[in-house]
Amino acid sequence: MVRKPSIAECDRIMTSPGSILEMEEKVLHGRRVRVWKHLPPTFRQFLLHTLHTYSDRQFLSSPLPAPRRRHPSSQGGSSSAQTDDSRENVTFGQVLEKSLRLAAWMRKRGLGVGSKVMIGGRNCTGFIVAFVATHLIGGVTVFLNAWLPREQLIWSIRMTNPSLVLLDEERAEILGPYQYVRETDLPDMFCWSGSSYLPTLLDVFDTPVDVNPILRGDGLEDLGPEGDAVIFFSSGTSGFPKAVLSTQRMALSNLWSGMVAPARAALRAGLPIPPLPKPTDPQRTLLLAIPLFHVTGCLSWLMRAFFAGSRVIMMRRWNTEEAIRLIVKENVRVIGGVPAVVSSILQSPSLPKDQTFDTVFYGGAPPSSHMPKEVKSKWPKGGLVQGYGLTETNAYVCSIAGPDYLDRLNRVLRGPPVPICDLKIVDPTTRQRLPTGQVGLLLVNGPQVMKCYLGDEVATARAIDEDGWLDTGDIGCVDEEGFLYIKDRLKDVIIRGGENITSSEVENALYALPYIAEASAVPLPHDRLGEVVGAVITLRPSQNHTRQIEERKIISDIKARGTLARYAVPEMVMIHEGPLPKNVNGKILKKDLKLIIQKQWEKRKLERSEFRSGASRSGEIAVRAKL
Repeated sequence: MVRKPSIAECDRIMTSPGSILEMEEKVLHGRRVRVWKHLPPTFRQFLLHTLHTYSDRQFLSSPLPAPRRRHPSSQGGSSSAQTDDSRENVTFGQVLEKSLRLAAWMRKRGLGVGSKVMIGGRNCTGFIVAFVATHLIGGVTVFLNAWLPREQLIWSIRMTNPSLVLLDEERAEILGPYQYVRETDLPDMFCWSGSSYLPTLLDVFDTPVDVNPILRGDGLEDLGPEGDAVIFFSSGTSGFPKAVLSTQRMALSNLWSGMVAPARAALRAGLPIPPLPKPTDPQRTLLLAIPLFHVTGCLSWLMRAFFAGSRVIMMRRWNTEEAIRLIVKENVRVIGGVPAVVSSILQSPSLPKDQTFDTVFYGGAPPSSHMPKEVKSKWPKGGLVQGYGLTETNAYVCSIAGPDYLDRLNRVLRGPPVPICDLKIVDPTTRQRLPTGQVGLLLVNGPQVMKCYLGDEVATARAIDEDGWLDTGDIGCVDEEGFLYIKDRLKDVIIRGGENITSSEVENALYALPYIAEASAVPLPHDRLGEVVGAVITLRPSQNHTRQIEERKIISDIKARGTLARYAVPEMVMIHEGPLPKNVNGKILKKDLKLIIQKQWEKRKLERSEFRSGASRSGEIAVRAKL
């Protein structure tokens, strides 16, 4: 049997001199790091190259603006499921043309290198044009979380202080009318489509203008790899988001890091490294199922589509039935985003049985330990890739694909780090490095780690130490081969009578039950033990059990499997109707679930207390009667 090369050996081959993934050392921000040697220096250079290369190809299939109605001021986006029957299709060349006109208009307004331009809206052509145009003038794109309530939208604008805000028609309605916006001293706002609430950019896109100064790069002499490029808002499951500022190099590093997992998988299988995309390659179509204002949606999915010349199918917002319709109609070959997207497609009875995919990619949230097996069983010829990263690391920290993933069917597996990145597992209290295999707090170091939390020096200092190590807040371990396993978030560890229980081990046991679709383990308060384990789950579409029977069955089935320690078996399991609540990035909102289940837990404890009290009184009466 031919010996499989180690991860370290694969990395040496991939990054050898002359290879596309060649590395070099640089001192950046006072720290020595490894960087991708052949990485494009700026977004502007990369985008211009790809837009010219694939000029004649179809690029975007985007839903046209829906008929507007008065929108509640407290929410962003429509709550109703809507089919995208009216769509526009544009080429790479048309995106470049629109972007150049918008960039020229921005320059006339005095914007240039370092100017912050906030973009807020659903996934659509206007969003991508605004993104490209901003980088054509060397600006900094600020990605507004479009689904926030109005007050938080305004907070996000004030906090980052952009020079200009570009919005879709829904956000224009929420933040208008324009006169009111002016009174709040917010920056100028425009809608990239028709709006009766803000000035629109329709004339900008329709008016011929001299774009040669933009193409030549006039006035962009100061634009370089270490200049500011993007601001994403962190998207935790609780609290106000932080504005994560990164440079051109930090954000673009993800583009090259995305090639690592397929390259490693090929080398481990004795195959050559996959070549770079070429204009002569058949075009693939992908379904963009996550927001572009999230780091994964933009830096992984959109940038990869630019890189490979792929066609992108966009939706107003996620809806499984609409996604299936588009997959079939548009011949989508690449799906993913977050595990919840893949799971809903897998479980949908509407998906044709003969539907296949070239690639299934997910990250941003932990998948079930059984998802890889299900994916490969249903689509055996499709490639499967999982990535791990944070907003603060501009996506990729670790990635895994091929047999390495399928041979380790473990929900907490995240794979080896990409070659430019270093991992360290430390004691959460002392910050001392722990031995290989021991569980502790994960720290990350590399050129893709953010520059700072904009306007928050204290939070930045807490997150990144003097040597550049980022505190991820994740608990995990690294094995002898270098594979990372994320056990839990530090704040989500359940402590039952002194025993530490990671929610992931409980969720793994729940996902092993064939009738469970989603699961989340949360702590329940206990007078004697401090905390006990609770769980909120959803059932797969084919299951139609009653709540009372199902809870008993779930707990009984977990005990029967024997995979959990006795103290880790849930004391209460709540069945949730419909999908579990998630943020825009597909992460389960445990804070919301805790409130729901803990309320029922307290109610149950009260009922038991009243029952015991009643039983005790009945017993006392019976004893007296007997005497």
